[in-house]
Amino acid sequence: MMNKLSPYSIEVLQRICAAYADRAFPVEKAEQLRPEALCRAELQLVVQELRRAGLLELRQRIWGEQLYQIPPQQLAAIQQECFSFRPEPLFGSSVSATGPAEAGLAAQLFRALVFMREEGLPLTAKGGIHKKHAGRLAGLLPVQDKHLYCLVPKASADETGSIKVTVLLDIMLALGLAERGETAYRLAEEKVKSWLDHSELQMTGILYNMILSRYAAAEPAQQHFRYLLTSGAFIRGSWYVLDDILELLQQSGLSADHNAESLKPGCLAWLHCMAGFGWCETGTADNGEDCFRWMMDKPVLPARQQDTDARHSAAADLPEDGHDTGRAGGGFIVQPDLEVLVPPDVSYRLRWGLAGCAELLSTDDGLWSFRLSRGKLEAAAERGLPPEAVTGWLAGHAAGGLPDQVRQSLVQWSRTIGRTSWSEVLLLTCQGNRDADDIAAHPRLGDSLTRIGPLHFIVQQGSADLVRRELTAAGLAPPRLSGGSVPGDALQPFELPDDDVPAQSEAYDLPALEMTRGLLGNTAVLRTVPLAAAEAVEALLPGADGVPQMWLRESREYHITTAQKVMEQAYRWGIKVRLSVEGQSCDFIPEQLRGNPWRAAGWLMTAGTNQYEAAELAPGDWKEMKLLLPEQHRNSSSA
Repeated sequence: MMNKLSPYSIEVLQRICAAYADRAFPVEKAEQLRPEALCRAELQLVVQELRRAGLLELRQRIWGEQLYQIPPQQLAAIQQECFSFRPEPLFGSSVSATGPAEAGLAAQLFRALVFMREEGLPLTAKGGIHKKHAGRLAGLLPVQDKHLYCLVPKASADETGSIKVTVLLDIMLALGLAERGETAYRLAEEKVKSWLDHSELQMTGILYNMILSRYAAAEPAQQHFRYLLTSGAFIRGSWYVLDDILELLQQSGLSADHNAESLKPGCLAWLHCMAGFGWCETGTADNGEDCFRWMMDKPVLPARQQDTDARHSAAADLPEDGHDTGRAGGGFIVQPDLEVLVPPDVSYRLRWGLAGCAELLSTDDGLWSFRLSRGKLEAAAERGLPPEAVTGWLAGHAAGGLPDQVRQSLVQWSRTIGRTSWSEVLLLTCQGNRDADDIAAHPRLGDSLTRIGPLHFIVQQGSADLVRRELTAAGLAPPRLSGGSVPGDALQPFELPDDDVPAQSEAYDLPALEMTRGLLGNTAVLRTVPLAAAEAVEALLPGADGVPQMWLRESREYHITTAQKVMEQAYRWGIKVRLSVEGQSCDFIPEQLRGNPWRAAGWLMTAGTNQYEAAELAPGDWKEMKLLLPEQHRNSSSA
């Protein structure tokens, strides 16, 4: 849509973007960004043009306040089109890494999902998460609380006692992968299945985009920095000096009134967060300058997929072998010592299945590691997967099959699993021996009850209704059954993916912002106001029927009193006036009317040009005049 905008629309969009990034701002502040060559009515037409193009939205708070906002999903494309940004890598200097990249956020999120499936996150009576479970989950996550201070305040960890657990749980809730129940947080099974159909590169793009909007920077300059980092102009693996990037930010006009020193702490904090999520690495150059570089899992926003600033970005955003990671459908490698190695080309669906029957050890360096064990085989059996099914599945997806030692271990473990089992029974208890003896002698209950003690009977499966009817007729009715008879939640059944094809569930769809209920980032959702067809030029010129048509049709010389009225009408409508000043045709935008003596202050420009100067005119300073209406049907022009 950018190449279809009028020049003034591009200029206004550029000013809005520089001043506010994707932050919402009050409608009345748009006037402060109006180019001097535009009148107020033309600015409103420009805004309508931007709204029609989907590059600006009108939003409204509950109490009626209206705000403009660049849609967050459009900010990267607008930055790319409106601002020149070409960072240069660091050459001729060595860099010492000070903040190494941890495991990728997609991998850390996977580990958190596995933990929730296996152990859950139960809630206390007060609604908080049990500290014991939160602590165990925190111990599994490589990211540290110190990495996340730029996302949330330290006080936000009250519920879990750990900022990183709070953030990871909030991300799961925002993605729709988890939901809060009455007694615990639980996985949204179908949503998780569709999420696992993504490649790691796709997951990273969704996660980065969600973090940008959910934990947005309060300062537009900081938000610009966060979006610009996804530009394809940054080459993965190359070091960049932070001060150089901040200088480019200023040169591009995206740092507002901030200098590099005031922006630097917030930008460094964001880079540390990126390192905690495995996407970035920070370091120090020989001269002490702060540096950073993107790793293999550099996030790529959808708007950056065709980044024309760097034509090499398409290749730069893929691994060196040219393949996307986590979707090619390769098999894992089972070692004789029971370790299972998972190369990057193994899909997340297969990793999810493997995590159900093997212990996840490591997600570092792209090569994940699991370990087969008797305990995990027993856990899988408790979820409805017999050892034979697990062994067959492992053999079918292991590159090269299962080593003999591993197969023998699995067979040996299988012999000790399932030899005994639990069964739930319904127990009938009597208050006294006489009642128990009467029930035992009942002529129609002999096949439905088994006496196991003086006062206790086992009710045969499916006979509860019959027993109750007979006991009711005999005056010995037990209370009606209510709810489950066994406290606690049973383990959810677990399924192994049959093959490496997408699940039959629906494609993953990121929940709408107003539908998310996380722990953090729950800002008020602003209602989007649609652009009505009635918002045309007529709506910009109230009372047009009462204005003499001659004021609009032709340039004429009027009496001083009438000339003053014409100028006042132009001021009320916020439009230009065509004047003859010293024999030259000029356009004038009245910005302020003053009295005693009457005069109009504003911008004066030679007709047909954009060269303007401040001027203050009295009625005798011009001859002919007429009102200039904005063009009603603009295709290539705003005025």
